Amino acid sequence: MISYELEMLSEGLIEQITPILDTHRKELQSFSDMELNPNWDSYYALESIGALITLIARDDKGIIVGYAVFIIAKNMHYSDNLYATEDVFYVVQDKRGTRIAVNLLKKSEKILKMVGVNTVVHHAKFTNTFAPFLKKFGYKETEVMLAKRL
Repeated sequence: MISYELEMLSEGLIEQITPILDTHRKELQSFSDMELNPNWDSYYALESIGALITLIARDDKGIIVGYAVFIIAKNMHYSDNLYATEDVFYVVQDKRGTRIAVNLLKKSEKILKMVGVNTVVHHAKFTNTFAPFLKKFGYKETEVMLAKRL
C-alpha cells in the first residue's frame, strides 16, 4: 500500500530524501560536473509563503518511493493565471511500472487545483520517458528548453 501525503520540509524529510535526490541526479542530470547542493533555505522560504507544494509517496514501511515538488506563482506574462511549475517529480527505479507515478501525478493535480492553480508545467529530459508519460494525461509540448555551461 502506498500513501500520498503533503509534507512540510523538515530536517527529517531532507535526511530521508537526500539519497534519493542523489540517485535522481545521477540518472537525469544534464551536466556531469554539477554537484547536488539543494538550496534548502530557498525551499523553506517558498514554503513559508505558500509557494511550495511537496507531495511524498511512501510505502507501507514509511520509506519514500516517489515525490513531486511544485513551485506556485502567478505567471509573469499572464498574471491572471496561477502556475505550478514542477521542480522535481521522481519515482524510485524499482517501483516504476506500478501505478505510483500515475497516482502521484493525479494527486498532485487534484491538490494544485484545490489551491487555485490553473496551469501545470512539467519539464522532461530528452533522456527518459517522462514526456510520453505526461502526454497520456493530456499534457502537450509547449516549448523546448536549451542549456549551456559557461
